[in-house]
Amino acid sequence: MNKHPKVSIITVVYNGIAHLEQTIQNVLNQSYDNIEYIIIDGGSTDGTVDLIKRYADRISYWVSEPDDGIYDAMNKGIAKATGEIVGLINADDWYEVDAVEKVLQTFESVDADVVHGGMFILKEDGEGFVKSATSDLSHLSKGMLLNHPTVFAKRSLYEKYGGFDRSYRIVADWEMMMRWKFKEVKFVASTDRLANFRMGGVSSEHLKKSFKEKHDVRKTYDTYRMLDWYFIYDKLKSILPAEKLLKISLNKQKKKGLRVNV
Repeated sequence: MNKHPKVSIITVVYNGIAHLEQTIQNVLNQSYDNIEYIIIDGGSTDGTVDLIKRYADRISYWVSEPDDGIYDAMNKGIAKATGEIVGLINADDWYEVDAVEKVLQTFESVDADVVHGGMFILKEDGEGFVKSATSDLSHLSKGMLLNHPTVFAKRSLYEKYGGFDRSYRIVADWEMMMRWKFKEVKFVASTDRLANFRMGGVSSEHLKKSFKEKHDVRKTYDTYRMLDWYFIYDKLKSILPAEKLLKISLNKQKKKGLRVNV
């Protein structure tokens, strides 16, 4: 890896005026300076485009046009990226100010294709918790164990194994991690908190669709025999309201001894 590699940061947004400026300023003010910033807007009508234009002289590339969902937008951004390393941060989220610098230090110190780290998750009610990165991906077929906003990957991975599979509307990020894992890509977990994620409301219908997509991904990668126990577990969970499931997830994080902020 180069001593001072270019890092491409991609933000996808659609009508994200509420928090986009914080995300933009956060990327532009990273402690690491060799950053190519790309914004892919889905044709916003809420003032998002005017906001992007205010920062256009500091953004490497941006476009506002209709797309086929978040993963299509991410693929557009990846196609424009020229950096050696690629990170994806959505318009509701933001990095720690030295996140990119810390990620590159990890890439330089160990043999890695992907670096990921801890993430602060902020709920709508103001309660939050830190979800640490896990280095044990042996149970990745259960679900998305990585904090996707913290994932920084070599651009060569996208070139070699392709972009997000748009046939999955909800879990394409997890499918990509599964794809990489089965290709024996080297994941390295950083102990650092790298990103901050705003958790929006999740509908029960959304969860049910995600369970079905997860089952389809596990079929693709043949990660079960006869019965998909994870799918059965998901189906049992779907009996509960979405908010109840989120509360259970939060309590599990607390029991793990992770720091909780209110």
